[in-house]
Amino acid sequence: MTHPVAGGKTREGKGNCSDCALRQTLICSDVSRSDLATFHSWVDDLAFPPGTVLYHMEAPADGFYCLRSGTVKLVRYSMSGVARIVRILKGGDVAGLEAAFADTFAHTAVAVGEVRACRIPLSRFRHMMRDNPPLQRRLLEKSQQALAEVETWLAELAGGIGAAPARQRLARLLLSLRDGRSDRIHRFSIEDLGGMLGISMETASRILSDLTRQGFLEKCGSGRAERHFRADIAALEKIAVGEAVPA
Repeated sequence: MTHPVAGGKTREGKGNCSDCALRQTLICSDVSRSDLATFHSWVDDLAFPPGTVLYHMEAPADGFYCLRSGTVKLVRYSMSGVARIVRILKGGDVAGLEAAFADTFAHTAVAVGEVRACRIPLSRFRHMMRDNPPLQRRLLEKSQQALAEVETWLAELAGGIGAAPARQRLARLLLSLRDGRSDRIHRFSIEDLGGMLGISMETASRILSDLTRQGFLEKCGSGRAERHFRADIAALEKIAVGEAVPA
């Protein structure tokens, strides 16, 4: 039986780290078998409906979330209140990793579609980390991975002087939202896509319409949990590097 908890999420029970299919990619991958029993005794397995806020920017950081499935967008707000999506997280990523080093969250994290995640309490994690060098090393690896992804995001998707054309950057973004190696791409709203690339909703809508008309994208699913694109991945890959693709 599941139990509703605060924020619209549902507690599915305690985490079962030993049997987790993503264990080797998550932050607990280097925790020994003996320590794992302690580790998963205080990890909650949570389910988040579409649109649920996992945590808010500048809220006290008391834990972080290892994503087992689904997609989470990280949003930052300017002093004037303008929202900008700065990163997309998928299965195997960690939301709120900065909690290991800071007192507050750096972003607002929002579930896109349905999300399953394990919440790791910060106080217990810090206590275990003090006496566990493999866990310390894994934390640094995950932090470096997150930094590299942010740099790639800025280099390949950001606008401004010298940036690639919007069509090329949108193709890159769509490829980054791909579900594994399938032809399925997570379908964000026009507003979100424009916000991620720093382009107007009108421009994002026009490019998506062109890609759909040319047969490179097909809208599938209904409702926030099932919306996605089926894509011609080869065509998007060519567009992403600036090659012309016949319709």
